[in-house]
Amino acid sequence: MIRLKKILKEGKTIIVPIDHPIEGYFRELEEPRRIVQEIIDGGADGVLLRRGSLAKTYDLVAGRLAIVYRISGATFTSGDMGDQRLTSSVEESVRYDADAIAYTVYVAHPKENDMYEVFSRLVEEAEYYGLPVIGEVLVWENAKVDAFEYLRIGVRTLGEEGAAIVKSGFPSDFSLYRDLVRYSIVPVIAAGGPKMDSPRKVLEFVKAVMDAGAVGTCIGRNVWQQESPSKMIRAMKRIVRGGASVDEAMSELL
Repeated sequence: MIRLKKILKEGKTIIVPIDHPIEGYFRELEEPRRIVQEIIDGGADGVLLRRGSLAKTYDLVAGRLAIVYRISGATFTSGDMGDQRLTSSVEESVRYDADAIAYTVYVAHPKENDMYEVFSRLVEEAEYYGLPVIGEVLVWENAKVDAFEYLRIGVRTLGEEGAAIVKSGFPSDFSLYRDLVRYSIVPVIAAGGPKMDSPRKVLEFVKAVMDAGAVGTCIGRNVWQQESPSKMIRAMKRIVRGGASVDEAMSELL
């Protein structure tokens, strides 16, 4: 797929998501154009966003970043962000010149099978347009389950159902990362999750997932909540594309 090559450049990618506003208030996202410019300046490969932010930033994004169009969501005010609903369509994604669409499945959620059903239908429709589907797997926050095992099965399931790339949450134990990635039959990129304690912690995480066999990252809050998002992207790029050590990557933040 030509579109997939715009995202996976030489087999690696750094995507920065800014699809968070429906999940709560984020001061940093008050001005999407400013954040998108930081993403461009940092040298990221793509941006993941919803229709509203895309409309506000399309002139900046076009020709500079791959567009990953978010077509699922659940609001913070609904009380259950795991209850993902379809918020757009494949046809609309094509009209917006998307290079891929992203859909999230929360494993261990009571409606998990419904989400997989929607995902599978999206893949079938998207294939007609040559549009890659990025499947995201996260563990429902209310579930009392083995997060690693549920993520590992979720990563494989999304691949089996046609995801071109899987975006996955990762457990806290770095030693489990390789086992999670190895079970996937498609490339895996890492979700960043909540804000980490320090920039170094972020880079240690990026290094761990890349060493485990991931092909890149899709990290939002731990990029645009930094003092300089563009510098953080450049530091991550040193690891993702250059195989640099954490110490070497930290030099980009000076």
